[in-house]
Amino acid sequence: MKQELQKLFNDLHLFSSLVANIRLSNLTFDVYHFKKAEIEVDLIFAKKAQFAHLQEAFSALFKKELFDGEEWDIRDEPEPNDKQWLHSLQEVWIKEYFLNKSISMKVVDDDTFIARFQRDLRDVNAPESNVHKLLLRLNNLETIQIKQGQVYDYIFGQSDSDYFIFEWGIYV
Repeated sequence: MKQELQKLFNDLHLFSSLVANIRLSNLTFDVYHFKKAEIEVDLIFAKKAQFAHLQEAFSALFKKELFDGEEWDIRDEPEPNDKQWLHSLQEVWIKEYFLNKSISMKVVDDDTFIARFQRDLRDVNAPESNVHKLLLRLNNLETIQIKQGQVYDYIFGQSDSDYFIFEWGIYV
């Protein structure tokens, strides 16, 4: 998993092409946002069956995050062959979201991730019913911490049934 992700960051043409070819309107995502004071936890889940491979899934989750974060309407999704869109993905958005940040690409042990997942959700008062429902989706985990900071973490993972992004941060 780590090598597949590293290939995307090493080949921005491939990464931007995969992102551009994803049609968000053809996919389903489960998005969760929990906040308490300055602490936020964001999760995006997508069923594995929607994707041909891990790189496609990561690209789709990134595109979902990009569209949500920038408050873009998916009905206005650029065409996959739009050269301006491909250029802006490669030269602006991927770099802004990943390469200008502290990339760590560190494998996270399952037990460590689950303990942290539960603690971070508890810290933002996520309803126990949601936490339980989410934990059921996290069987046979593989997780990679892509970004790590003092007050921000970004983890990509896969379970038997889902790909997901787990994002934790303190925002003031």
